[in-house]
Amino acid sequence: MVLPKIVTGIIQGIVAFLYPAYKSFKAIKSEDKDDDTELLVYWTVAGLFSFFEFWADIIVSWFPFYYELKIAFFIFLQNPWFNGAQFLWKTFIRPFLDSKEAQIDKGINKAKTEGTKYGKKAMNEAKKLKNRTRKIN
Repeated sequence: MVLPKIVTGIIQGIVAFLYPAYKSFKAIKSEDKDDDTELLVYWTVAGLFSFFEFWADIIVSWFPFYYELKIAFFIFLQNPWFNGAQFLWKTFIRPFLDSKEAQIDKGINKAKTEGTKYGKKAMNEAKKLKNRTRKIN
């Protein structure tokens, strides 16, 4: 039986975000840094999944049991028996990021530089506009 989207949405929100957020709260308070690393890996994998799923959702959401499978996937990521987030991190994500790290850093730095440049330009234009409106009043 396919559950209504509202039900799967609530369950997914709890499983994928609310529960891990509470676990993160507990980890931040603890002295143990292993749980911090475990949760950083989870959030990285979950974030990447959410990013790519955003673009694929229009196609894959039509598959039967898609939303139930998403819930199962987030359980797979977190469940200590499966340790899915660690598996995906060590097997696929980290090796890929390690091989592309220099390119990614270069792109991020370029985006920061360009963003700062255009941000300053926009602020200067806003100041000019503000000064012009003061002269009119």
